[in-house]
Amino acid sequence: MKTADWHNRYLTQARWTKNLRRFIFDKLKAAPGQTVLEVGSGTGALFSDIVYQGLRPFGVEIDLDRCEFSMNHSPDAPITCADGFRLPFKNGSFDFTVCHYFLLWLKKPQEVIKEMKRVTKTGGYVVASAEPDYLSRIDYPELFQNIGTMQNHSLAFQGVNLTMGRKLGWMFREAGLQGVHLGLLAGEWRQSSLDAFESEWDMIAYDLGGMAPIERILEIKEEAMQSWLKGQATIFIPTFYAHGRL
Repeated sequence: MKTADWHNRYLTQARWTKNLRRFIFDKLKAAPGQTVLEVGSGTGALFSDIVYQGLRPFGVEIDLDRCEFSMNHSPDAPITCADGFRLPFKNGSFDFTVCHYFLLWLKKPQEVIKEMKRVTKTGGYVVASAEPDYLSRIDYPELFQNIGTMQNHSLAFQGVNLTMGRKLGWMFREAGLQGVHLGLLAGEWRQSSLDAFESEWDMIAYDLGGMAPIERILEIKEEAMQSWLKGQATIFIPTFYAHGRL
């Protein structure tokens, strides 16, 4: 998938969690001008919303193409091409250190959480704003259950931790963070639309690649679209968030 396609995927995820992020920053009393480091910042899809809240975004991303994309599209948000396991910052550098749909891709997420804690100021917060729990998903009707099963198999093959969400709380406590709060992104289902289906399907189709011949994927898409537009479909993947204080 091209970097621009990844950017569109990240933008979709950012839209899903926009209200939650604003709720978290309000709850933690984020003040204008405070610094926010996003670890695993990808193409910078969150930066504009962080700026909108009056905060100063910084990013860390290991993929060079995504770093370059972010630099070109968010020139006012400094980004460093580096590994989240070895953040190139001094202790206590940022008011908030956050990640978003990131820890599920890591074999040792606890080590990154500890690094995030290290570069956060005393009194600041470490925040994981969205980590899904795919093994707790709800898909309806049966067609979407089958799609969900295939997607989970594909994600597991890609190295995703399918139960990352439920582990956030203890991982934050194990890292030594204080006042750890674990919550769940609320679900909301509106009138079904073709645009909403296409946005959801783009991510599903990428994950199904290699799980079935392209002809079968196109057949599944047509069946799924009809079910979606009739208002039959429910897709709910519990997505957890957590924050803890230094």
